[in-house]
Amino acid sequence: MIDRQSIINYVRQLHPLDDELLLSLLPKRSRNIGTDRSSKKGQTSHACSYLLMKAWNPDVVWHGENTVMYPSEFTERLGVAALQISANNGWHCNRPLLLVENQALFDRCDWLPDGFNGCLVYYAGQLSDVLLKWFSEQKRADDVILFPDYDGIGLTNYARLADALHPDSALHFYWLPDWENKVATYGNSEIWLKTRIQFENAIQKLQTLNALNDNLIRLGSLSQRYGKALEQEVIWL
Repeated sequence: MIDRQSIINYVRQLHPLDDELLLSLLPKRSRNIGTDRSSKKGQTSHACSYLLMKAWNPDVVWHGENTVMYPSEFTERLGVAALQISANNGWHCNRPLLLVENQALFDRCDWLPDGFNGCLVYYAGQLSDVLLKWFSEQKRADDVILFPDYDGIGLTNYARLADALHPDSALHFYWLPDWENKVATYGNSEIWLKTRIQFENAIQKLQTLNALNDNLIRLGSLSQRYGKALEQEVIWL
């Protein structure tokens, strides 16, 4: 004979609350804890993200719906400017966006080329799905430049951005000065081994997207020859 109440009690241990009992405005991860006791089960993506940036030229302007934002003012006063971004908002910038994945390069900006007149934007390791969707919806800037680590994760992010970016924006890969010699001299074999499959898959995806150029092909060739990947911080060496 089946003990129905024991089964109900067991299921309730696994799923403390029914989804329909939770307030509709609760964050998704809070709902997941209520229904599955884990924030990472179910839908986990956030509806919005935050674009952290720095700018020094007062002519850099972000235009939104009936409003403008001058990031140089916030950079001077507070050290950083920020925008909340979400689906279908209209923010766009009149100058290039240079994205870096390492906080050291965002904190210390003496590596930037002379005359840089755009926005330096920080992302933490992986481009979020919210950010990629936001880039896909409309032109956010004439030029978007990605400066990742020269490894499998970095190339994967570049390929994801190439796939998502609105066609009215031009995507560029940031090339370190003397990058070819730096791969040979300062490249890391352990990182290459850990991310080699991602690197090769990203190169294939870029080829499918018709987004490979001579430098990316050369990077793939040298990385495989030396068995090394290069990290962003090498820019100070």
